[in-house]
Amino acid sequence: MTDNAAPLILLTRPRPAGERFAAACRTELGEGVEILLAPLQEIAEVGPLPVIPEDAALIFTSENGALSYAAQGGRRGLTAYCVGDRTAEAASAAGLEAISADGAIDDLRTLILRAPEKGPLLHLHGRHVTGDLSGQLRAAGLRASGHVVYEQRDLRLSDEARDALTGPRRVVAPVFSPRSARLLARAAPDMRNTVLPCISEATRAALPEALRPHGTISDRPDAAAILIAVARQLCP
Repeated sequence: MTDNAAPLILLTRPRPAGERFAAACRTELGEGVEILLAPLQEIAEVGPLPVIPEDAALIFTSENGALSYAAQGGRRGLTAYCVGDRTAEAASAAGLEAISADGAIDDLRTLILRAPEKGPLLHLHGRHVTGDLSGQLRAAGLRASGHVVYEQRDLRLSDEARDALTGPRRVVAPVFSPRSARLLARAAPDMRNTVLPCISEATRAALPEALRPHGTISDRPDAAAILIAVARQLCP
């Protein structure tokens, strides 16, 4: 590899999501684009599901929450408030009446607060979360609670990925969450010719100060916008 080689796209998402994003990259950028999958996390279900009242509505801030709910045999037919379209698709596939906020956590909170009918609200999330959505909803007078239904287990960064991040070749490594930013920075603190397209300002802020100049912020907090940000780095 030389420093004038085409940039490498490094994907550290959990493998199913990473493979899906890799396929989207090849569709949009061409089959010749070089992609390295190096997951830094894996998703594992945490059960059992909490007791869910008949008049409850569910909240999902990630696709993994909806997938874990379905895998554990969650009841169908409930309303599910979802942070974005991908999460809503997973909730719909689980037999839920999914409503997408088509945005970030702030958009989801606004959507819930404006909803006309509010029974108990159950936020089904991972063990590691950013912020306290259910606490914010309780502060607004709603009956809301948070429940862990999956966990994000750390994985070791592969030697191939570490060599790429510390070598002369340009690397584009999209980052999809603050936790992912921290894991990547911890695994390769001396990364060199790397650009880190971040899904949000909070994700970029989770990088150590020395690495923040490597970070860019996507136009919207979703995978489609991250793909555009990656494309900009390959075809400036």
